[in-house]
Amino acid sequence: MDTTLSKASPVEYELDIHATADELEPKLKEALKEQRKNMDVQGFRKGKVPLGLVKKRHGEAIGYRVAQEYVQEAFEREVEDSDGIEPLGQPTLTDLSYELDGDLQATIRFGARPEVELQDLSSVQLSMLDPEVTDEDVEEEIERLRTEEADLLPMEDEPAGETDYVSVDLQRIDPSTDTPIIGDKDEDLTFFLDDERLKEELREALLGKKAGDTFRVELPQEHPAHEHERAGHSHEHGGGGEDRLYEVTVNDVKRRDLPPIDAEFVRRVSEGEFEDPDAFRENVRKRLQDAWDERAREMVQGEIIDKMLELHPVPVPESVIEGYLDSFVDQVREENDGELPEDFDEEHFRQRNRRDAEKQGRWMLIRDKIIEEEDIEVSDEDIQTFFAEQAEGDDEVSAQQIEQFYRSMPQMMDRVEQQILSDKVYDLLLDRFDLEEKSREEFEEEMQAQQQARQSVTP
Repeated sequence: MDTTLSKASPVEYELDIHATADELEPKLKEALKEQRKNMDVQGFRKGKVPLGLVKKRHGEAIGYRVAQEYVQEAFEREVEDSDGIEPLGQPTLTDLSYELDGDLQATIRFGARPEVELQDLSSVQLSMLDPEVTDEDVEEEIERLRTEEADLLPMEDEPAGETDYVSVDLQRIDPSTDTPIIGDKDEDLTFFLDDERLKEELREALLGKKAGDTFRVELPQEHPAHEHERAGHSHEHGGGGEDRLYEVTVNDVKRRDLPPIDAEFVRRVSEGEFEDPDAFRENVRKRLQDAWDERAREMVQGEIIDKMLELHPVPVPESVIEGYLDSFVDQVREENDGELPEDFDEEHFRQRNRRDAEKQGRWMLIRDKIIEEEDIEVSDEDIQTFFAEQAEGDDEVSAQQIEQFYRSMPQMMDRVEQQILSDKVYDLLLDRFDLEEKSREEFEEEMQAQQQARQSVTP
């Protein structure tokens, strides 16, 4: 057997394999004998069929299979078992030329792990949100809870206020004839006037109106593709159609009756955990702080990845990119009961997600290099801590039960270990960057400026 290894790109190699018929003969003969064991041909005892007859009936299929196995063994011997190259992703058999009793010629293309030189991060500045929960934040959250628990009291002769609840009918009017358009009427639409999704034109028109009032208003329409949405609600994707005239009938106006912040309210919204309002306030503060801290960590992790990708423009093997795209397609399949939607355009989907797949592949290469250089490992203590955190606050399931469930599925345990490794990498990089902590206002201003800068350079 002759093999030639050539470099097709900085991260792609090709292995050419040539084997003579004499070199393949022993494996072909062995495969034919194995096939003969299962053959039952009239006139011959089972397993005693002449090899010539086995070859005549099944030779081409068996020969092709032997050729593929021979190529795989050659790849493992010449590449996977060598010290110089670490293959990544799924190798591709780009050429296989073989006929029964003839020579074999094959080419395998595969990706290889590139060298990654980690940069010094000590002078690289990174912004991190330092979210301090204020008394105002706490009161806003408690006010939100009071709003959710509020009773709705009918306002028989009171005008609708900015936070009131209304029920309306919307009848579209043909302005050319000043008559209702049959079949284009929404009845008993209900919403609060402080709902951010409500169209501003309708909100302004309803303020001050009473139950029984009827009036007309022009409402901007969305793109035709979204006409199935409620006429009274706006959408983030913007307008694009002409204004439409509607006759609005106010059926009902109700007002929130906010409950007092007393022991009964606290007991109800905390599901019996608290009764004292002051203790409840402290709990609200802690929950808000925990939520903001988690959000800040997730945001800085995204910033870390973006900065590391910027500092390390490592080439990514095509096989790695394709592997991530395969996983994206598999996720779509899982979300649709194990089958891809009938109108799913996989080629377009893969093209659209290629950039994300390449970014994930590049981050994997950088992350792996950090783990290798820093000798980062997952200990039993790390795993126990992970499951303890998963069980925290759940009185029905223990950490041991969660761990037992995860360990019953090796794939899930692997995900746990990879998550722990990633968290350790993030913690290490946080110590390496020059971090600048910023308040929520400062951080939001910086993020908006970055977004505007990205939009200005987007073609």
